[in-house]
Amino acid sequence: MDKQALTKLTHGVYVVGTKKADNNVLCGLIVDAVMQVATDPFVIGLSLMNSGYTKTQLQKTNRFSLSVLSSGVNPFVIANFGFQSSRCCDKWSAVDYQIKSGLPYLEEAVAVLEAQVIEQYVFQSHTLFLAKIEDAWMQQSGQPLTYEEYQTNLKNEALKAFQNKIGVKKMEKKEKWICVVCGYVYDGDVPFEELPDDWTCPLCGVGKDQFEKQEV
Repeated sequence: MDKQALTKLTHGVYVVGTKKADNNVLCGLIVDAVMQVATDPFVIGLSLMNSGYTKTQLQKTNRFSLSVLSSGVNPFVIANFGFQSSRCCDKWSAVDYQIKSGLPYLEEAVAVLEAQVIEQYVFQSHTLFLAKIEDAWMQQSGQPLTYEEYQTNLKNEALKAFQNKIGVKKMEKKEKWICVVCGYVYDGDVPFEELPDDWTCPLCGVGKDQFEKQEV
């Protein structure tokens, strides 16, 4: 294990990679809530919204990869994994990636971690996964992208990339709800109309009234 890879964990932006529980179809999503919580063994905490499709699959498979995005990441990567759901899109087909131990990871990541879930804590809005690091390595040089940098410099670029996206394979046609402020696409297992009134967009924080219903 390359312990230097663990030093790349900041309040940053990451791509979680896993696969669907009933087949080998890959899925993934953008996350920012990651932190190292122990060193013996190496354990990280990962928080995912309960409405997310990838979160539902991770609860069944209990294994995931974590690609640490660089400050020079292509905004399309953020748009690809953050503004649509693995339920209806093959996100990994639109990026360069590799497979290790059955898990996908980004070729352009600064560092990559492989993790096994050892505990779950379910809250009303999110589930906190505690996961033991099984392997970690440096992927390329560069500084990790911080969440602040994303909000300041890349958020608008990611939205433009999403609006002009190409090469993403649609897997099925279904209803979706889109945030008119940041472009986030809600496609969770809980119907949008049944989400709590105080539910907010996980990317920009606006309320449900800022979402519009569209057809894929």
